[in-house]
Amino acid sequence: MNEFPPAGTVDLRLKAEELLEFPKVRDLLAGRTHFFLAREMAANLHPAFDREVVERRQEETSEARLLLESKGDIGLGGMPDPRAALSRAALGGSLSGEELIAIVNVLESTWQARVIVRSLEDRLPHLLEITERISDLRPLRKSVFDALSDKGDVLDRASPGLGDLRRKVATTYNRLVRHLERITSDSDARSALQSGAIATRGERLVLEVKVENRKALQGIVHDVSNTGATLFVEPFSAVELCNEWRESAAEAAREEEKVLRRLSELVGRRAADSQEALMAAGELDLIMARGRLALAMRAERSESLPDGSEARVRLRSARHPLLGEGAVPLTVSLGPDFSALVITGPNTGGKTVALKTIGLLAMMHQAGLQIPAASGSALGIFDGIFADIGDLQSIERSVSTFSSHLGNVVRILESTTRRSLALIDELGTGTDPEEGSTLARAILDEFVRRRTPVVATTHHRSVAEFANSRPGMQNASVELDPETMLPTYHFVMGVPGRSYAFAVAKRLGLPGGILDEALAFLSTRHVQAEELLKQLQIERKRIAEAAAEADAERAETARIRRELTLKLEQITRQQEDMVEKTRRELQREVADVRDSLKQIQEEAKTAASLDRARVEADRVRQRLRQRAWARPAVPEPERGTPSPPPPLAVGDVVEVKGLGVRAEVEGFAPDGRVDLRMGSARVTLDEGELRRIEGPRPTSKPERYALQAAPIEDPTNVLDLRGVRAHEVEEKLAAFIDRCVLMGMTTVRIVHGRGTGAIRQAVREGLARHPSAASFGPAEPDTGGDAVTVVELT
Repeated sequence: MNEFPPAGTVDLRLKAEELLEFPKVRDLLAGRTHFFLAREMAANLHPAFDREVVERRQEETSEARLLLESKGDIGLGGMPDPRAALSRAALGGSLSGEELIAIVNVLESTWQARVIVRSLEDRLPHLLEITERISDLRPLRKSVFDALSDKGDVLDRASPGLGDLRRKVATTYNRLVRHLERITSDSDARSALQSGAIATRGERLVLEVKVENRKALQGIVHDVSNTGATLFVEPFSAVELCNEWRESAAEAAREEEKVLRRLSELVGRRAADSQEALMAAGELDLIMARGRLALAMRAERSESLPDGSEARVRLRSARHPLLGEGAVPLTVSLGPDFSALVITGPNTGGKTVALKTIGLLAMMHQAGLQIPAASGSALGIFDGIFADIGDLQSIERSVSTFSSHLGNVVRILESTTRRSLALIDELGTGTDPEEGSTLARAILDEFVRRRTPVVATTHHRSVAEFANSRPGMQNASVELDPETMLPTYHFVMGVPGRSYAFAVAKRLGLPGGILDEALAFLSTRHVQAEELLKQLQIERKRIAEAAAEADAERAETARIRRELTLKLEQITRQQEDMVEKTRRELQREVADVRDSLKQIQEEAKTAASLDRARVEADRVRQRLRQRAWARPAVPEPERGTPSPPPPLAVGDVVEVKGLGVRAEVEGFAPDGRVDLRMGSARVTLDEGELRRIEGPRPTSKPERYALQAAPIEDPTNVLDLRGVRAHEVEEKLAAFIDRCVLMGMTTVRIVHGRGTGAIRQAVREGLARHPSAASFGPAEPDTGGDAVTVVELT
């Protein structure tokens, strides 16, 4: 038995890539690249068969996806390929300004990609390792841009004398042009000219002279027009001026060439570093392209099953990557209790698509690509993926379909090991059905004996029956809709497929007598098996519909839950707004009462004003009572009528009608509405919107009291918060301080005990935020010390 694939298996592996359409996946990947080198690398990508390489590729792809989802992309797009220019510079060649600019711009983009990767370096170790090969070539870029413009033109500052040379060129040129303009404006010469335009021929400035007036303007003829009617003449008087212009221009051009040669030498000295940076950027962008493709496919990283694992394939809701959103997902496994999977079912039902999906996803996994399958999918790392798919009939070689298939199967048997994956389409077809099914069973048995994982499709019922009874084999099927006879492409593990031959024949109108006679030819066992498969299919469809209905109900439940959550948040926000509004109104009221009390105090200093002060105090007291929150009285039921339910009380648990949300009664508003607590939220609703669920709950919490103005004749300046929870402190504290300010108190005491200090901390944080607390601190040691906080009110 082979433990290692023979050397000749390379061709079979490449053939399998073509049969499984892996090149189309490569095309998808190449379309996601940005960098020119990455596109070349994508076109040459093949599955790896070494575990270490596969695992590293998968880690790289996961890091690329993390970078895309957290920081975004790395750029590298729209760059020209500068490798030819770099090679020429390395050999001492001189580059143009445009080539130099293109090189340094590409190198800058590689450096920026490195910077982006290093922003997450702790989480991207494999990508970081690649970016270490990108050298810092920014000084080279600075040297180039100090001498060249963005378009590659040499700047005046590129050399000490270049600016002066260019000014000389401009001066001599302008002198030459003015001389020619004087000639064209001369009345004698004008009649000999076709026009007053100054033209250029061979880097010399010339005038357009009529051929019949050739002798009227003496000079050098540089060209003749196509019609022969015009001569392009450089006047003798302008020759020396033109020579001066061309000499100065040539001197400036030599200086520019020196600049370009100097810069080319700088690039040539760093050519090796530049080429390495380009290669690293290409590898980096190829990895990023794998991440981009994974996001586009909604793919997941599949687990790599360990070597020696009896499980070889575990795909959950896997989709064929080339079929787009319309692909029907399949869930399939190979192992651990079986190494041969036999797929049966009708023509065009999806058997071959299922076979290709398994093989193609295995190739993608080993190429470092994430696969379009649900989380929890796992694949072995195979030392070879071999396939025999499609009609391979060769007319030229007089080879039949059966011979072609069987020859491929023989070569696959010779090349596979326990760590290989074999995929065989329509095993045993193309010959006598009985002999073909016999061969198919024997071939499957040989694969199982060798423990080589194999997935095969077939039409032979006897092969499916063989797989059902043979250890190490398992059936699977694709099916048609029993009512429409159209393919559903649903993949079912553990059940052989139906033939549907009689159902299709009946649907196509084959006479009933012929159908009945054909049925009579079938064995009773075959008819019973077919009927059992039909019932199983109907039952599976019923279960699938029930599951879909349950999923829909769960989705609806989740939607209702989200709506309730939003409503509760809205109620909470409204309550918070209402509390804040009430607090502001109360603070204004406190300020008004404080002013009134001060006025009373001033007036009470004289006996003559004492009666008036008492009247004013009664007015303030009445005003406070009108502002108090009190529970409305409950009328007595009339005699002879059923007793109404007892009124709601503080601590009752109620349900909000229409929402199904439970809450606890905390008190009652002046208008009769009920104050409720829903978790940490507080709301006020009409009593008619509530339904009592249960009475007050027994609790270890201290008794809650409704906020009510205390009688001004019996004030108390002590608030005892012992036993109160920290999150309840601020509300009770604020109400107490506001009440004491209304009563004109200037000093109060808050008893909170020592304990863990949480209540004391909550008290002092609440006092720090309250506008009426002027100062506060611990009491004297003999009056409570740190267990009591004394507050001075404004």
